[in-house]
Formats: sequence, structure tokens, C-alpha cells
Amino acid sequence: MFSCCLCTTKGGEMKPTKDAQWAHITCSLFVPEVYFEDPEGREGVCCSEIQSKRWEDVCYLCEIRGGCVIECSEMKCELGFHVTCGLKEDLCVEYREGKKSGGIVVGFCDEHTKLWERESGTYKIVARN
Repeated sequence: MFSCCLCTTKGGEMKPTKDAQWAHITCSLFVPEVYFEDPEGREGVCCSEIQSKRWEDVCYLCEIRGGCVIECSEMKCELGFHVTCGLKEDLCVEYREGKKSGGIVVGFCDEHTKLWERESGTYKIVARN
């Protein structure tokens, strides 16, 4: 069974990366610098653009340094978490289309997910399949 190079979790829906590792499709969709060489078929996962800081930070949820983390989107919050850890804990992790092209990933830590839920009345987790 393979481990995801982006979160270190074993098992689940994965694709091979360009550097001969494996990555969850979900992690690949939500780590901002990761892209698919073939977006339609979701093939050719490329992780070479990931900032080194993402690889160095510790996930505040599982407390593991390994894989890479996404940061809380609240400006002053410095908490980072693996995509899979965030989804397991029901944190807000969302992809939003850009106004002209592309899109952004929005993710909030536990405290800011709760704040966002209170302010918006709802939240959703969007996994683009």
C-alpha cells in the first residue's frame, strides 16, 4: 500500500506523481502549487512547484512533519494542516474559481472554521472530481 507524498496517509484514491511517488487526488487538488499535466484525465501529478515551507511545517492536527501543509486562510493565523487531516476534522477546505482564470484554495483551522460557520451560516467542502 502506498503513502501519499503530500500527507503521508496510506491508502485512498491516488495517482502517480512525476517524481515516481504517489499522491491522493484530493491532496493534489487542494495543495495550491500542485497541478496535473493532463487536467482532464487527472494524470501527471506535478509537485515540483511546492514551496519548501510547506514541506517543513508541522501539521497542527496530527503533529507530524512530513508531507506538506496548507495554511489557514485567516490572515494572522499561522496554523497549517495536511489536506486529509483537515477533511477528517471537518475543517473548511474549499476551491474557489477565480474571476478571470484559475482559482484559489481556501482552508481554515478549527477556530476559524467555527467563526466562518457562525458568520456565513454554513460551509462546504468541495472536492472537484
